[in-house]
Amino acid sequence: MRRAPFLVLLVLVLAFPAAAQNTDIEALSGLQFSFGNPGARSLGMGGAFLGLADDASAAEANPAGLTVLRKTEVSIEARNSKTTQTLNVGGEFPDLVDDDFFSYSRRVPVTFASVVTPIGQNFSLAAYFHSPIEFESAIVNAFSQEGFVDPILFSLGPDGPVTTDQCFQIEECAQFNLFPFATGVNIRLQTYGLAGAWKMGNLSVGVAGRYHRFEENALTLRTDFDLNLTQVASQTSDDNDVTFSAGFKYAFTDNFSMGGVYKQGAEFETGLFYQSVQDGTPQEQIGAPTFHIPDAYGLGVSFRPIPLLTINADAIRVNHSNSTDDFVSVFASDTILADGTPLGDLTPEDYGQYRAEDVTEIHVGAEYVLTTRIPLAIRVGWWRDPAHSITYAGPLLGLNAGQPRAAATVAAAILYPGTEDEDHITGGIGLFWPNFQIDAAYDTADSYKVGSLSAVFRF
Repeated sequence: MRRAPFLVLLVLVLAFPAAAQNTDIEALSGLQFSFGNPGARSLGMGGAFLGLADDASAAEANPAGLTVLRKTEVSIEARNSKTTQTLNVGGEFPDLVDDDFFSYSRRVPVTFASVVTPIGQNFSLAAYFHSPIEFESAIVNAFSQEGFVDPILFSLGPDGPVTTDQCFQIEECAQFNLFPFATGVNIRLQTYGLAGAWKMGNLSVGVAGRYHRFEENALTLRTDFDLNLTQVASQTSDDNDVTFSAGFKYAFTDNFSMGGVYKQGAEFETGLFYQSVQDGTPQEQIGAPTFHIPDAYGLGVSFRPIPLLTINADAIRVNHSNSTDDFVSVFASDTILADGTPLGDLTPEDYGQYRAEDVTEIHVGAEYVLTTRIPLAIRVGWWRDPAHSITYAGPLLGLNAGQPRAAATVAAAILYPGTEDEDHITGGIGLFWPNFQIDAAYDTADSYKVGSLSAVFRF
């Protein structure tokens, strides 16, 4: 049996699902961010709010709902979250061992604030602030639970991946390991908006102009198996954009209404940098991909079968495929084919496809008000978050395609495995006074948990 020499290969990976991923760097692999509606009241009802939209958070959720408000209203919300990042840390492809890494909010930031003022009987104006992402993490994927390096192994035959046993029985076969790495990321997205809504009979329409401020610092350090630094990759951004949203709300009766919204996704310029420490080459910029927040549009209904019970349901389409509109592969840029062509000079079709699926989120929730001395609202909800992280969709090549090229495709599949659908269960409560309201809510799923506390003041 003639065997190819053992090769250690390092690749970069990033996965930023729900926001917008545009390069493959480990720092954000396995994350799923969500862009739900603001407000603890909405959160407690599973985020189902488009057809109801009857408080100050409507400025972001569905601006058409602002015409419901008959007093000046000020709202403020703070959230605390726990995010789970799952990475493959060992084993042999395709039987890999994964591990969960947790990131917690280090404080309870104000994530939403708004002021709404009705003008006359048919017009309302709002100004608001929304911070849908404020995330920090640091991960060292260098040691197994036993305290030593446990590299991921994969084997390649002429036509694609094989097991180790199969590899020793094949004339042409090579084995590969992925290097350990350490990552850190800090991402913040803030939105400042002005919204207006008009009421024409039973129909209300609303629009919002939104200014977005985006900051990103994502760093990946890769080492050899003695933990000596070999390569550094990073993506940075400090950019802004202006977008709009528009919505409608139609009241068929006093107890049944429908609403819809479209939200344009912001786009931000980024810088993508790479340095090979082993080769002594200086850091250089290898790309400037666009970070595209996905466009989204949805439709919701709200029904009040009895005066104290409200039931809501939303369907929201999120265009996560926007994430790959301007995709740049870092590890492909660092891979040289046998003919001397940098893999980064090829089109995505030449080395494989990264895909993010457009998905439809279903949100369902209910609110029941107990007529106690201080009215108490009890809320429950559920929503389905379909898998939408960027995934390496193949093909998985073999040695016949060239060793570096084939190894890069399998490494991408290991580091871009995709995620699974998740079910979120939510609950919350609210207390009402004539001019004041306070709400609390909690949303729990396998990879994401968030608590919210909000208050509303009416004048």
